[in-house]
Amino acid sequence: MTISYRVPAADEMEKISEQIMISYVSAYDGLMDRGYLSSLEADHWLPILEESAGKGDICLIAESEGKIIGSTVFSIAHEGKNAYAEWHAFYLLPEYIGLGLGHSFYQRIEEEMLKRGCEFCILEVLSSNQRAIRFYLSHGFSRTETFTVQEYGMILSCDKMRKDFKGYPV
Repeated sequence: MTISYRVPAADEMEKISEQIMISYVSAYDGLMDRGYLSSLEADHWLPILEESAGKGDICLIAESEGKIIGSTVFSIAHEGKNAYAEWHAFYLLPEYIGLGLGHSFYQRIEEEMLKRGCEFCILEVLSSNQRAIRFYLSHGFSRTETFTVQEYGMILSCDKMRKDFKGYPV
């Protein structure tokens, strides 16, 4: 299976939104309210993706045989004079999980963050999403705090995670 990674064209945002919806529902099945998950439609993330693109966030897709199988979004933020990545989303279609594609996609994402001068990366993950937490820990992230958020009538516990890139080649 050949996978390519690229920045999507503006007219691909609907396809990315659908890919995220399928991936999101699969990832959070049993971890979030089933009624909420079943209410999500293919275009749910479209306005979020469009707003993100308008702010200059970086979106990358993973593609196989012309099909979008994964996507990610991160932004570049600044802490004093230091640039860092705020990683907002990372989703693969469920049938591609467990094949090592997450690892190769992550390597590409980290390369992009480093190319943009990021000294570290932060992300937030649902505390009950042990599969994702194991993935991030295996790629050098560590938990920095746990907090709760209220979204769509749910109270969710989340972990903030961070990876420092100091010493990594650019």
